[in-house]
Amino acid sequence: MEAEMMNLVSLLAIPAAAGAAYGGVKAGLNGTRETLAQMERIVSRLDEKVDTHGERISRTEVEIAHLKSRTRD
Repeated sequence: MEAEMMNLVSLLAIPAAAGAAYGGVKAGLNGTRETLAQMERIVSRLDEKVDTHGERISRTEVEIAHLKSRTRD
């Protein structure tokens, strides 16, 4: 009887370990998902800043070209 009980307990340990592993993986994936969302927000903000900066550079280049053409005349 005691051997059967130990056998039953050992068989119950397998699903418990699998459940714990699943919980750990799920928590890790949730953390990864949150990290990726944060990275996506950061990249989006940087992209907007680069676009704005590129527009300012383009405007400045046009103004410089305009001033150069006026000084040549």
